[in-house]
Amino acid sequence: MVKPAVIASVLLLAIGSCLMLSCSGSASMSTPVSTPPPVTAAKVNCPATGLQATSCYSLDITCPNIPDYTAYVKIIAPANPVGAVIFTTGGDGTLLYETFAKYGSATVNNVVAANYEAVELTWGAPFSNGPGWEHDVNGQGVRAAACRFAMVVQWVSQQIAGVPLCATGNSAGGQNISEGLAHYNLGNFLTFAEITSGPPFNRVDHACIDDVPPAVEYCSGADVGMGVGKTNAVNFIDPAYPGPWCSSSMPPTQSTQHQQQFQNDSVTSPDAVLNYPKTTLRFLYGGQDLSSAINQGENYRSQISSTTSVGCVADAPHQMPDVQDAAEMIASDLIANCHK
Repeated sequence: MVKPAVIASVLLLAIGSCLMLSCSGSASMSTPVSTPPPVTAAKVNCPATGLQATSCYSLDITCPNIPDYTAYVKIIAPANPVGAVIFTTGGDGTLLYETFAKYGSATVNNVVAANYEAVELTWGAPFSNGPGWEHDVNGQGVRAAACRFAMVVQWVSQQIAGVPLCATGNSAGGQNISEGLAHYNLGNFLTFAEITSGPPFNRVDHACIDDVPPAVEYCSGADVGMGVGKTNAVNFIDPAYPGPWCSSSMPPTQSTQHQQQFQNDSVTSPDAVLNYPKTTLRFLYGGQDLSSAINQGENYRSQISSTTSVGCVADAPHQMPDVQDAAEMIASDLIANCHK
C-alpha cells in the first residue's frame, strides 16, 4: 500500500539511462543530466464511481527537456499485498484500466482478488482534462514523452519495498512499458510485464513512413506492414513532435525527412537496451486485431536477447480486454508471473 509519508513529498528517482538521448529522445541533446528529476505526490479524492479505491494520488512529474505533467494513480490495495501491478491503457492513456475496455474491471478485480495491489494509471480522466502522455513535450518525440511513465514506475517501486512490481499496458500503454525497458532502466524495476497489442510503434520510422512490405502477422493472419495509418499518426504520434511529422511522412509521400529522429525514438533504436535478465516479458495479441501492432510487437520481441513468451487470444480485438477471455488471461498471466 502507498505509505502516508509520501503524501505531498518530493521523491528523487534515479533513472539509470538518463544521459544524452536516453532521457530526451532528441538527437540535439548532448549534456548529461546530473540531477535526478523529481516526482511530487499528493493525495487526492478518488472517483465516486467504479471500483472501490484505497487511495488516489496526483503525481507531478518532471523529465528533462519537456514540460512537467500531472498524472494520477488509483490504488486498490488488499491488507497484505504479495505484489503490485501497474495498469496503463492505450492511445493517450487518459482512461483508467477499469473503464477503457468492457472487461478491464474484471482484469483489475481478478488481480486484486489474488492479493495484488492494483495501481491504475491515467494521464487525465476522471481526475483531469489532461491531453495524454505524449502531449506537451516541446516536440521532443515519443521517447522523451515515455520518460513520464518511467517516473511513475520508479515512484511506485519506492512505495512497495519487499514485494515484486509488475505492469501491463495495451497498445500505446505497451509502448510506454517498452520504451521504459529499452531506454529508462525499467528492467531493474519490473519483475514481470505483459504487453498487449504492441508496442504499436516500436519502430517509429516504419510506423510513420510505412516502408515495410506486408507480411502475415502472428495470431491474426492479417497481411500488413508496419505503418500505423493516418488517423493513429495524427492522434497519437504527431502530438509528440513539432508538427505533423508522422502523418506527413506517410504514403504517398513516404518522406524520410524525419527518419533519423524516428529511428532514435524507436523502442529498438540503435542504442536500445534489449536484454532484461531481471524482467519476465510476455506479449499477448488478439486474433481479430488487423492493425500493424502485432508485426511491430513481434519485431521488438525478436530482438530481445533475454527470455520472452508470446500468446494469442483468437477472439480478441486490438483493445484486448473488450472480450472476457482476454481480460481473464491478462489477469492470469500477471498472477502467475508477478513473483520473486
